[in-house]
Amino acid sequence: MKRTLQILVLAMVLNTTITINAQTTYNLDWGLNINGAAASVTIEPGDTVEWTWVDNLQHNVVSTSSAQESFNSGLIQGQGSTWSYTFTEVGVNDYVCTPHSSSMFGTITVEEALSAEDIFAKNVLFSMNQTTNRLQVQSLISIDELAVYNLLGVTQMRYFVRDQYAEIDLSSLVSGVYLVQAKGGEAQTSFKVVKR
Repeated sequence: MKRTLQILVLAMVLNTTITINAQTTYNLDWGLNINGAAASVTIEPGDTVEWTWVDNLQHNVVSTSSAQESFNSGLIQGQGSTWSYTFTEVGVNDYVCTPHSSSMFGTITVEEALSAEDIFAKNVLFSMNQTTNRLQVQSLISIDELAVYNLLGVTQMRYFVRDQYAEIDLSSLVSGVYLVQAKGGEAQTSFKVVKR
């Protein structure tokens, strides 16, 4: 009898799949002229996005008619105010601030089972200012290190960041195409930058 019970318990354990998903909260600033990439993030089902008001104007967070999920924060006013929403369905969720829809909009993309590397890669944003020769890199996940390589793979610069934002002066480099590798924890991604 004891042997039969042990076999039954073992069979139940082997036939049971346990999935543990660590839900994550992503923070987005929300204020006048925050839009596009700065107001967009790629997440997994069950993750939460929290918007923080960065000015004293009255704003809301409202899904568009094409969004996978329907949400509406109602009008909120006050710098430092927050509103959050937990996304549960895979899909694309465009949203706006209805009083300022031409200058405040973004997209929350919900994708199934992203690896840590995919989450990091999809949420690293960069821009190169050709006038000042400064590269700006930001991420919702902390960036540990940025490395700049020429097209032969030779390291040109390396910066230890440990923050969600970095600005690198590339003025010492000659004009050309460079690869920038961003690392955050165990994740990494690369992107191409043209310096004129």
